Amino acid sequence: MTLAELAFARGLPGESQRRYEQAADLAADAGHAAAALRYAAGAANCRHVGDDALRLHRAAADAAVRAGDRAGAAADLAQAAEMCRRGPGLMATAPAEGLADELLARGWALAGGSVAAEARLLTAEAFNGDDTDPVTAELAERAIVLARRADDPLAESAALDQFTSVQLARGELRGALASALRRTEVLAPVPVTAQSGLELSDALFMAAECATAAGDLRGARGLAERIRDLPFHREEGHLATARLIVVTALAGDWGEAVALAGQFREGWERAGRPRAGNLTRAAYAAATVHAMRGDDDARAAWLDIVDALATPGRPISSMHFNEFFDALLLLHRGQGGAALALLGTPPEQFRTWSSGMWRPWYAALWAEAAVVAGHPDAVARIRRARLATWDNPIAAAIVDRAEALASGRDGLIPAAAALAAAGCRYQWARTLVVIGGADRDRGEAALAAMGATVMAWPPG
Repeated sequence: MTLAELAFARGLPGESQRRYEQAADLAADAGHAAAALRYAAGAANCRHVGDDALRLHRAAADAAVRAGDRAGAAADLAQAAEMCRRGPGLMATAPAEGLADELLARGWALAGGSVAAEARLLTAEAFNGDDTDPVTAELAERAIVLARRADDPLAESAALDQFTSVQLARGELRGALASALRRTEVLAPVPVTAQSGLELSDALFMAAECATAAGDLRGARGLAERIRDLPFHREEGHLATARLIVVTALAGDWGEAVALAGQFREGWERAGRPRAGNLTRAAYAAATVHAMRGDDDARAAWLDIVDALATPGRPISSMHFNEFFDALLLLHRGQGGAALALLGTPPEQFRTWSSGMWRPWYAALWAEAAVVAGHPDAVARIRRARLATWDNPIAAAIVDRAEALASGRDGLIPAAAALAAAGCRYQWARTLVVIGGADRDRGEAALAAMGATVMAWPPG
């Protein structure tokens, strides 16, 4: 397996996967084949080719059974079941209905009291549950305890990931960020290999996204830069840049976002244009930045990429980031009524981890669009939006701006100061334009430096 290890170390996870599969075919016995197949599954996961990873986890379980390693097979089946719910964004095709339950039943039958296997199985059970169900949180917490007893940081990280999802679904953004950062600490001593690569990268992915959800753009940038610099992302530009594109788009660092988007597209096309629904946020952010800079043709091209990335059966509208980015563009262009019509789902209805990440950003524009469009419930929306934005200082400042516009009271200057302090250059500049006078000149100059088209204010 040395050649496969070298390929992974050089940043060639695709070649590494092929070599691990070859090693499994040539293995002297079933135990060695199972080990090679586990590493092949890990390499596939690192490439975000979840269909291959699912196949390889199941093949590893079969080999482990032949080798007499029932506990190892149970852990393999648990990871396959876990992928069915945890990794749909890595898959080109949705797993068959009921597959996760079937894999879990087989895994429990083989576990034989192994603490390590049971930690994995409990984690998979948690991922197979409803994020808003208290039982799911309980399963994740039990899995964390068992993984620590088994001294298995990869299993502990996976269980922490599910607990983070529960916190996001509940709207506990700061708690979710703390759990996500805990994952990175748990994994810090773990060497980078094909088997650990996805857990290492996913911990950073989730931490970056939780930081973004909590309005900590500087923290999110640091985490996204660590993702970019992972050695197995050297030849995978789409994986290296995805989270950084979102952060730079939100922050207003649009020249950098456009450059990163070019690297994303090049890497994705070199990889064969794979479906990977978890990358749609980056492509949508790139589309929006191009449109904010006046290039609607580029926006259309990037929305085609979004469609090519999206996981079948998992519409991006369920996560609501697309509505946020579209409303951002419409508000910039002075089309408050269109933004209001687009943002039709009350933020209180965001009850999944993936929509929970975007709840504060969406809620802020949901309130602002109501004010700009003169909606009769604008004041009530501001009050409701505060409940969804209290732990995101950027979203909270946008709501403050909306309240100042609705009431006619002074509040725009403090909102601008809060946005500047939080590192959100675009929303800071937008607020200066709204203030007017010399501040408007400063804001328009800042927007021009970003490459933005002239902001329509007052709205038409």
